[in-house]
Amino acid sequence: MKYLHFFIFIILTSPLLSEEGRLGRESNDYKYNSLGLSLIQTEDTGLGLNLSVSLPGSLYITLERKAEGVDMENEDFDRIINAARIGVHSGIGDLLSSISAKGVNLKIKNVFDVYVEVGIKSTSIEGDINSFSEDDAQANVITGIRFGDSNGWEGKIFVDFSKESEVIQKPCLSEICPAVVEYILDEETDQKYGAGVLFNINNKSAFTVEMLSSKVFDTSLKIGYQLNF
Repeated sequence: MKYLHFFIFIILTSPLLSEEGRLGRESNDYKYNSLGLSLIQTEDTGLGLNLSVSLPGSLYITLERKAEGVDMENEDFDRIINAARIGVHSGIGDLLSSISAKGVNLKIKNVFDVYVEVGIKSTSIEGDINSFSEDDAQANVITGIRFGDSNGWEGKIFVDFSKESEVIQKPCLSEICPAVVEYILDEETDQKYGAGVLFNINNKSAFTVEMLSSKVFDTSLKIGYQLNF
């Protein structure tokens, strides 16, 4: 709960409830220029920051930083995850703009966006007694779809592929058991399945809710807000 007061302060002091600029956006004008702040509930309450910046064409970059609490028997840790990815997105109608079958062209509307993000991420563990970082950056791939009305409710479904770190207690090798905590990378690539909803308050801001499952960790819930620019 240590991030809760900060999160509430940011929301209450932000001009999110203004209705200025509420109308005029295309229904599938999904924003890839945004700054987001969120609370993450897993074993403990954490905080996440996300920055997305559009590049020429359909490219964009995403930078993320997450601090998640980890409860151990003798000590609590923060798992700090930093990620950088480059993404590409396209409406399904643009992606499959024309399907030719026996000389007949079938036009497909942009009913949803398809996106793929590829990059790297690193993990560090911070505690009062032990703090350490993973030396090698890990590959991170996210792919999914975005759908809905960009003037109101949006939804997304995605899959996150990457290796994950676990904090474990080093086993005792004798009668003396040193209180040394270390963390390891899961041998197999973790597959996280996620779904989220976003409500556009106006053209500049939105509330978000996201659920994420994992083979390594417990299901997480993320609640936040997003500034669009």
